[in-house]
Amino acid sequence: MGMGPSPVPDDDLAALRAEAAHQRRVNRELLATVAELRMTIEKQQAHIERLVRMTFGRRSERVTGPTLFGDISDPDPPLAPEPPVTLDPPSESAPAKRRGHGRRPRPADLPRERVEIDLTETEKACPCCQATRVRIGTSVSERLDYRPASLFIRQVVRPSYACRVCERAGDDAQVIQPPLPPEPMPRGTAAAGLLAHIIVSKYIDHLPLYRQESILGRLGWEVTRSTLCDQIIACAGLLEPLYGLMCDRVRLSAALHADDTSIILLTPRRTAHAWVYVGDAANPYTVFDLSVGRSGDAAAAFLKGYKGFVHADGYTGYNPVYAGGATHAGCMMHVRRYFFDARLNDPERAHEALARIRALYAVEQEAKQKGLTGSTLAAYRQQHAGPVLTAFAGWLAEHRPRVLPKSAIGEAFTYATNQWPTLGVYLTDGRVTIDNVAAEQAIRPLAVGRRNWLHLGGDGGLKPTAVLLSICASIKRQGINPWVYLKHVLTELPTRPPSADLTDLLPDEWLRTRVGLARAVG
Repeated sequence: MGMGPSPVPDDDLAALRAEAAHQRRVNRELLATVAELRMTIEKQQAHIERLVRMTFGRRSERVTGPTLFGDISDPDPPLAPEPPVTLDPPSESAPAKRRGHGRRPRPADLPRERVEIDLTETEKACPCCQATRVRIGTSVSERLDYRPASLFIRQVVRPSYACRVCERAGDDAQVIQPPLPPEPMPRGTAAAGLLAHIIVSKYIDHLPLYRQESILGRLGWEVTRSTLCDQIIACAGLLEPLYGLMCDRVRLSAALHADDTSIILLTPRRTAHAWVYVGDAANPYTVFDLSVGRSGDAAAAFLKGYKGFVHADGYTGYNPVYAGGATHAGCMMHVRRYFFDARLNDPERAHEALARIRALYAVEQEAKQKGLTGSTLAAYRQQHAGPVLTAFAGWLAEHRPRVLPKSAIGEAFTYATNQWPTLGVYLTDGRVTIDNVAAEQAIRPLAVGRRNWLHLGGDGGLKPTAVLLSICASIKRQGINPWVYLKHVLTELPTRPPSADLTDLLPDEWLRTRVGLARAVG
């Protein structure tokens, strides 16, 4: 009787399956790089062809005739780009079906203006018997239209009253008149609605003041950008107590995200930095703090006494914060970015690292689909992501001596190794995330606005800019209409004493109140 093949031990079988899964992830990263390189080559080829056509092609002002490249045939038309490689995380669950690109229905809450097109009496006549045809139905078609914004002057009329009896008796007529309602700018010409529009246009729609000057001029208000700047600074001063309350609430977060970016500062020309701090779900505010230079003193001053988790990159300016009791949670996205930039320098090692990082994010995706939070999420991470991190650390220690320190792959190994003690912090607490994407997303609108309004005028613009950036970022985080909120707050704040509690004006509390009122009315 022949002997059959001996069974494979379960441990070896599990190891083979893990290795096969890992190789599949490496292959996905390689395919993604190949697809990206192919698209880059095709774009460059199309650009070269366009330059050749512009240089040697027929134009009305160019002399036609033989050229240096006259004997060279036209290149073949570029191939249609292949669809990008889908990098789905390895999971047994079916991916969610993507929404198609059909025409979306018209918003139901927009007002409708009815325009009816009817037939003349002659057209209503029947061509057969000349009787008048009766109406049997209608066809309605809808198209979105636009009416330009308009300015208006709000007149506040206050009647005066006097006592005629006292006046006839020669006494004081006791004249009385209702007081003027408080305004955001008592001596200004702009009301709360217009001021809210100016703030939204600059800090959410990224329109610099010189463009707003032109737009408002077309609407009938000849105003200078210096006047608009003074109005914005005045509004920031009014909103500063609310900004301070938001900063205090962000510092109560169990875990917050921090990042910074540069801004040009004039008079004299220097570089300022905007520091963003994103609070947790219990304190859903995004606040900015602006400082001259990138000294760590700014972060240390803002986070003085903070004892929670700080998601941040490897910038040493946060070290005083960690020395004061905060815990540094590293960013795996920054590690991935280093290896991604090195994928052309050392494809084998770079894609190996990217595949390992992909496995970590796959664990996060699966945990999110399961709805895990808190201690349950931490235990799940330790069970599934812990072994991946341990293997990743061993791989980094093995290959780091074999790479050039100054090369792109060497810098990736150095950054990952230096930040390694902070990269595993997210395993210990479910409130901590694997990366610092929240801060990077929060600071991106500032980068967009910076490309439009370019710079700040001087040191006097640091605090007003921080206040208005914080208010607008927190409004967007709640998904509420920024103009409606700002108009309400700018109208309400002048009516309250300096020591008043402003909790009800925080964006999330304001939204909760409006939702409650809507439900009560409904």
